[in-house]
Formats: sequence, C-alpha cells, structure tokens
Amino acid sequence: MTDTTASSDAEFRYHAGFEYPEWDFEVTAETQARKLACCDIDPTLYGDRVDITHYALATVLSAKRAGLPVNGRVHMTQRFDQSEPVMVGETLTVRGRDIKVAPDRRGQIVTSRFEFVRPDGSIPLRAERSSLVLDATLAEKAQPSAAKTKPAADPTEGMIKIGEKQLVPEKVAAYSDEAENLIHSDPETAQRFGFRAPIAAGLMAIRFMMEALSKEAVPDRLDLQIRFRRPMFWDEKLDIWGRHDSDGKLTHIAIVNQDGKLANDGVIDRVEY
Repeated sequence: MTDTTASSDAEFRYHAGFEYPEWDFEVTAETQARKLACCDIDPTLYGDRVDITHYALATVLSAKRAGLPVNGRVHMTQRFDQSEPVMVGETLTVRGRDIKVAPDRRGQIVTSRFEFVRPDGSIPLRAERSSLVLDATLAEKAQPSAAKTKPAADPTEGMIKIGEKQLVPEKVAAYSDEAENLIHSDPETAQRFGFRAPIAAGLMAIRFMMEALSKEAVPDRLDLQIRFRRPMFWDEKLDIWGRHDSDGKLTHIAIVNQDGKLANDGVIDRVEY
C-alpha cells in the first residue's frame, strides 16, 4: 500500500466541471459479504440486491482511476437518489464530475455528482458527495473553534434507539483497503492530519443506516441525505437512533459516538418498499 502525501493532492487544481473517466462497476456477492462483515451486518439481509453503499465506494474509486490521490480525504456529505433496485452481479457504468470546489481552513471541499447507468441507458441510481481534501500543513495549523456557552442540544431528542455498533480497528482498516486512504488504517497518518487515531470511513456509517432501513425489507426507491458531523474513531462504540413517521417508516437516523455527540445523521426524504 502506497502512502500518498497531501502535497501531491494539493498540486492538482480542483475545479467545477472536471469529469471522471467512465468505467464499469459490478458488485459481486463475495464483495458484498466481505464489506458487510467488516460492519457486523448479516450479508443475507439484502438477498440478491446490492446495498447501494457500494456505489459511494465507486465514487472514491473514480478519483483513483482519474489519478487523484485519496490519502487524507474526509467524507463530509453523501446523497443517494435511487429509483430502482440494483442486483448483485449487475454491471453499471459510472459517470461523474465535480460540480463545486470551495476553500476551507483545512484544505478544500470538493462536491461531485455521479450517475450509474445500465446498458439500456436507464439510471437506477444517482449520487452526490462532498469531501474535505485535507492539506496537512493547514490541518496542523487549524485550531478547534472556541467552546460554545450554549448547551448542546440532545441529538437523540424524539428518537428511539434502534441499534449499536462497536468499531474494531482491524475491521475498520480492512473495510477501506481498496481506496488506500491511510487515514483509516495508519495511526501516524491519522495524527499527521489532526486525528487522535485512524477514523472509520463515512461509508461504514452509511452501511449502518442502510441496515436500519432494510431490516423489514430492502428499499426499492430511496432518497437519503447524510451528513458526517464528526469522525468515528476506529475503536469507538456507536449508538444508532431513529425517528419514525406515523406509518412507522424511518425519517431520520442519527449515529451517536461514545461521548454522546452526533457523529452522523441521515434524512430520509423518500423510502418505498
């Protein structure tokens, strides 16, 4: 595994309109089982359907295929707009481009939009993500914001606890092996970018949310928006909370860290089974 420095990432001029090379992506049963095992999720949950979290990984791999370093990137937001189920073994063409680049005190925030296309031209899934491209020098200089005097709101107010997860360093590292982002597996790299320890990929949080959404049945159609608020360190215990509508459908999911702070939250604008 090659350690790619932040300086090489900073040398690339990110700009809106940059297009990623098109390529074909397939999720096999073996790949799905391996990824879910890293998250302590039963692979039989999805049957012959794909957990769409895989396609968030495809967006990361698109950056690699474009020759962009991924070391030190931090997932900030993710959105899925799914109109039809995707089946295990089905090949979709990945198309994507950057739509916005903004400066940040720790580097740059890059927003990208992707679509996953069938051979007949139909698009069962679209996705949008934003990532913080860390500059190690800026990350080192950036100071935490001053503590607020206003008490923090309870992130679980109006919710019920629906699950919990214990992150394990070996599984966190194994989950992100394809992307080669050492921020998920190497303590020295994580500390260089300002974290006390390696952090779990934001995709693991998406897995936990999709598991909660799929316990009764796997969604046919879904509009899910996720914000990654705080890092999930590779040895943390996490609690998963949910809010339901009057029909019993999940409308919000919150992942809370062991300090009781909101790590990730998801808003479900539409879910149909």
